[in-house]
Amino acid sequence: MNSSTKLASKLIFLFFLPIFSWSQPQYTISTNNGAHPGNLFFHVGGTPPRTVNIMDSTGSLIYSEPFGLKGWSWKVNLNNKITYFDRQSKGWFVMDSLENVVDTVYCQNEYIADNHDFLALPNGNYILFAYDEQPYATDTISPDGSQDETVIGLVIQELDSDHNVIFEWQSWDHYYMSDYPDISYNGNGIDFLHCNAIDIDEDGHFLISNRNISEITKIHRTTGEIIWRFGGAQSDFTFLNDYPFSQQHCIKSLGNNKYLLFDNGNQSDIYTGGIRRSRGVEYELDLNDYTATKTWDYVHPDSLFTPSIGSIQRLNNGNTLINFGNNQQINRGSVITEVTENNEVVFEIEMDNGLNIYCANKAEWNFYSEPVVELNELNENNSTNLSVYPNPAQSTFFVELTNEDESLEKIEILNLKGESIVSINILEGSPKNIFPVNEKLAKGIYIIKTTSNEDSYFSRICISD
Repeated sequence: MNSSTKLASKLIFLFFLPIFSWSQPQYTISTNNGAHPGNLFFHVGGTPPRTVNIMDSTGSLIYSEPFGLKGWSWKVNLNNKITYFDRQSKGWFVMDSLENVVDTVYCQNEYIADNHDFLALPNGNYILFAYDEQPYATDTISPDGSQDETVIGLVIQELDSDHNVIFEWQSWDHYYMSDYPDISYNGNGIDFLHCNAIDIDEDGHFLISNRNISEITKIHRTTGEIIWRFGGAQSDFTFLNDYPFSQQHCIKSLGNNKYLLFDNGNQSDIYTGGIRRSRGVEYELDLNDYTATKTWDYVHPDSLFTPSIGSIQRLNNGNTLINFGNNQQINRGSVITEVTENNEVVFEIEMDNGLNIYCANKAEWNFYSEPVVELNELNENNSTNLSVYPNPAQSTFFVELTNEDESLEKIEILNLKGESIVSINILEGSPKNIFPVNEKLAKGIYIIKTTSNEDSYFSRICISD
């Protein structure tokens, strides 16, 4: 580890040390052998305080905040910012690397956003969805139905950066309950589809995971037409070397017609000799023959069965991160496992019983580690009496007081929380008012504070790679 990395780690620890005044989530790390270097992002459900967390690759918590009903689906999104859901206001929060909430996103056209998934795109657009309740005469399709039932459908919206609706899709135009005979028609409020994940395929069209019909659906991003259905009663594809997934979560496009999902496996006992088990699974779809070939899967050695929640992520080093989210039936907390392409376990953490994690994701990202303002802004000093150059800099830069009537006495380097990390006293006899600073600083933005015999001045500097 180089000195910059060491300093960055120290700074991160310094930043977040004060936050641990409450009870942190309790967990056990059973394996840690060469895991992906990114940080692990997860929100702990169950009993309060329901914390949002960041864990480094060694298994140490470097960030933990009690968000309560906020924080659901806490992750680094496609726009390289943190996003999470507030279950009180029913909106998605977008947070930058300075812990500033820079946007709050709600469904438009009087729909209420759902908490399962949300995409914040690099171009500023947002993709979110809502559950849509409608009256439905279910007795027209089943003797167990009624004349006045409530059925829950789905609405998908894509918003531009100003929150204008540029695409809206309604499941009522494309799905028919009569096509899914296994749906229960009893009870108040039939959750027909229960969408729990959305992704963008390699060709730009939408992928959604509909848990209650065990179906992955591809939707044309312009016309709204269904391109294909994978899994469930109306599947366009035949499974060649695998049994069908059921009640799944977290669809991910891998490119080249390969797809990754978390198979909760609520109906897996039909195919496994009476044992229900959850797994991560990857398929390759043949769009000519309409067949599905299993190319990889992972079943936990304890045959964990997670009847609800869960997530999966293919990491950029080829490893796969799998979150067995709900193991309460066997009195265990969530289990997060990272495996290699050969299913070697390189990292595994288990939460205490009662602590459930809806989704877990890794990213090489942390607070206060990336510039969040334009570089031309950084070159604008807040005082004509102080000049810092070059800006951006790498290791060495110069601090100059331009007023010849003042004498430079002290230079401080502050982090973006205003904490002093470097302090330099200028000795008598040094070159007047121009001083070279040579410090090993991690990449990021810092505040330069100078003290003269008359006043204090501030500027900013960006440290690049």
